Amino acid sequence: MNARTLRVFAALSLSLTALGAAAQEDGVLDTAVVRNRLYKPAGHPELSLSVGLPVQTHLTAHYFFDVGIAYNLFDTFALEARAGYAASRHTGLARSISESFLDREDKRVTDELEDMWRMNLHGVVGARWAPIYGKISLVADIPVHFQTYLWAGGGLTNLKRQSVIQCTQVVDRAAGVCDNRTAVDDRGSATENYWVKESRVAPVVSAALGFRFFIKEQHGIRLELRDWIFKDSYRVNLLRDDWEAGIATGEPASSPGLTHLVQFDLGYTFSF
Repeated sequence: MNARTLRVFAALSLSLTALGAAAQEDGVLDTAVVRNRLYKPAGHPELSLSVGLPVQTHLTAHYFFDVGIAYNLFDTFALEARAGYAASRHTGLARSISESFLDREDKRVTDELEDMWRMNLHGVVGARWAPIYGKISLVADIPVHFQTYLWAGGGLTNLKRQSVIQCTQVVDRAAGVCDNRTAVDDRGSATENYWVKESRVAPVVSAALGFRFFIKEQHGIRLELRDWIFKDSYRVNLLRDDWEAGIATGEPASSPGLTHLVQFDLGYTFSF
């Protein structure tokens, strides 16, 4: 995780945690509620739906749509399986790099960029531990019961990657065009591009810090800060003449590191 992402992750985590602490100091958090739970998840299965938005975008942006099935073994512990799809895209920065790169004579030997893999289909199984249960009176006579939890697990994901430097069919080098657009300044008219593409299936790890707010007996709202982590891979020492001739070039990076996709998730849960 780069330093900026880490700072954002830490700041949001502290903000979520501070909600409960502030309520405790103001006297709105009922300390006795832990002993007298109004909602007891133990023994109940759950169905959840969630949407994830990116906390920070650099070269790619992801929007997650997940479905989860969980079983609460105890009031504080549950097992959950999540599966879904991530709609992803290159950001404006990535497109700008690709368009400016084709005409650079100083980049005839170069490395691929890091963190360019984009998640699609994914599935993970994990455990949810909710050690904190409380009640906040946000409005007079309308108490809100909640759990604070940690989630960790792993699974598999389908990844795809489209290069922003390897163009196998240069249409207009000066304008940075590597697709079949009908006009140089009309990117939206392209139906096919000629950037090198890759795909793979890889292990993925996911961790989250979240709040679960109870609405009556069966319904709930979840707010999560979730990190998706998988091993990066890219090639170095690529030769422009080779890739433009359709020849595989370069070698795998020896220490590619990990890619972190930090998301803010908003979800709904239904307990049976």
